[in-house]
Amino acid sequence: ALKMFTNSGAGAGTETRHGSSSSQNAFIGMAMGQASQLFDQQSRAGKVDPGADKQSVVNSAAKMALKMYLKGGSGGAGPGGLMGMAARFM
Repeated sequence: ALKMFTNSGAGAGTETRHGSSSSQNAFIGMAMGQASQLFDQQSRAGKVDPGADKQSVVNSAAKMALKMYLKGGSGGAGPGGLMGMAARFM
């Protein structure tokens, strides 16, 4: 999700009228969508623990994405932002 997010240009740090970053919402939403797709894919392949709950997995992905976003500092293109973080993973 991080790679997709940074490649889409959504990490530019645009602000909504409520002062919260729309890029934050986009990043968290993308992480949740990717977690859901991965859960479904792994479930079809029989690789999911029988006690695993899809909603818990998606919630965990959202929490991790928020932590990554907040840890990024500027939340944008700066070296401390998501772009700098993405560079470490590519």
